[in-house]
Amino acid sequence: MKLIKENYKLFVLLYFFWIVLTLDFQLTNLIIGLGISSIVSAMTKWILYDKSKFKIDTPMLLNVIKFFFRLMIEIYKSSFSYIVRIIKKDCEPIFIEINLNTKNPLIITMISNAITLTPGTLTVDTDKNKLMVLSIDDPTKKGTDLNKEIKEKYEEIF
Repeated sequence: MKLIKENYKLFVLLYFFWIVLTLDFQLTNLIIGLGISSIVSAMTKWILYDKSKFKIDTPMLLNVIKFFFRLMIEIYKSSFSYIVRIIKKDCEPIFIEINLNTKNPLIITMISNAITLTPGTLTVDTDKNKLMVLSIDDPTKKGTDLNKEIKEKYEEIF
């Protein structure tokens, strides 16, 4: 019970996701959710928390909301542009290395997931703040614009 008191925010978040994802309000399901949320909270305490604080710096909520809306816009824009490119056969797969300015693993993970969710791009590997991205791009560009676009559209938000 002491671990739940120390980790109550994570516990509440996990329990909330359990309820939202299962949408089953029977007593047995709620008890199972409590148990699983408690176990996960207890097991991740030493991974996520230092002696006095959370190990990972979390971005401000407003920045996360901006990031989400920017991501949705980019997914729609990219899907329509890649449909045309694929039909015209005006694309070629290339690998691009992107060096991010941030060292925060949470922000790097969010950016790499955004790249993967956007049509035509896929994060293949990460090494600290370097991302290896596979992109279906215009063969004449050689990926020079993608590095700049990712930094401007995603990284500058944080």
